[in-house]
Amino acid sequence: MEMKIMYGALIFVAGWFYFYICIRQLIFDFTVGYPLISKFGKAGENIFAPTGARRMNTISVFIWLIICVGLGQKVEKVFNHEPQDFEAFCRTYCRFVPDDDLRQAMAQADLPKMRAALRALGSDLKLDVEK
Repeated sequence: MEMKIMYGALIFVAGWFYFYICIRQLIFDFTVGYPLISKFGKAGENIFAPTGARRMNTISVFIWLIICVGLGQKVEKVFNHEPQDFEAFCRTYCRFVPDDDLRQAMAQADLPKMRAALRALGSDLKLDVEK
């Protein structure tokens, strides 16, 4: 239970950090940066250089968009489980299985043996994993 609370707190802090740093900067660029650059640009080139400011703001937008897309892909990869993830799980958690046949099948990550061992134990657990 304590680990669930810790993971929940970690996810909350990571989400807050992501919003505060990434999304906040994009919102600032579009709602404050571009309108004020346009307003100050009307004052003239000798007072404010709108071309350079617009370029810097555009670069900031592109960098933060790349970061947001990259983080989004990373999150998708974390939640998209691959067959090697299942094998790693089986090899790691086989020590918590009391039945010898199932433990050995999990240690070898042998899916047909695992299904047979589960059937022998009377379990109706379906393992829909492609190798």
